[in-house]
Amino acid sequence: MKSNSTIFVILSSLAIGSAVAAAQVPTVTIDAQQHGNLAAAQQSIVQAFASISDAQHANDSHLGGHAGRAKDLLRQANEELQLAADFADQNSSQGGPVAPATVAPPASTVTGSTENPPAQNLSGNWTIYAYNVDGPGSSLKQIQITQNGNILYGTFHGPRQHGKLQGWVNGSSIEFSTDTRDVLTFRGQITATGMSGIYGIHGQHAQWNAERTN
Repeated sequence: MKSNSTIFVILSSLAIGSAVAAAQVPTVTIDAQQHGNLAAAQQSIVQAFASISDAQHANDSHLGGHAGRAKDLLRQANEELQLAADFADQNSSQGGPVAPATVAPPASTVTGSTENPPAQNLSGNWTIYAYNVDGPGSSLKQIQITQNGNILYGTFHGPRQHGKLQGWVNGSSIEFSTDTRDVLTFRGQITATGMSGIYGIHGQHAQWNAERTN
């Protein structure tokens, strides 16, 4: 009886640990002004993680466990990048040489092409008008964006959840994801009057557009 209780406790601990790990969504924790390339690499991880989550939802998580393992590796890579930034900061405090920080959009967005400067500075407050993905109607969402070169970060406030956001801009193209319980990924184009495109959540997609409110 005691042996069975011990096994139950061990299995319960492992299950809880796995659930906690699964709930951890990578975020951009590196200061882009200090380590632009490392912050851009973290942003690539955030976007890859969100895309894998969309794929899991679209396939009802029937991907043989490979998608979950890929997300575990992305979490580990994100942590290693933070350790690299911490090491660079420590080296700098000891008088070691530090390369100047540069900011670039994720490598996947510029493969085979050159990086384009942002069409405009998107820093400020925006209101998003988004069609619902699961039925008729629409909803309003508020975002606050801070732009550093091609890197975007800020906050997101929706009807049911709020949190941070991270993204990038390349020329007139924009993409950002929310660090929320249910991750939303917005992709689109910057126009003369605002932004518009397609956003996704749980493998479903709908149109959105945004106007500056400040």
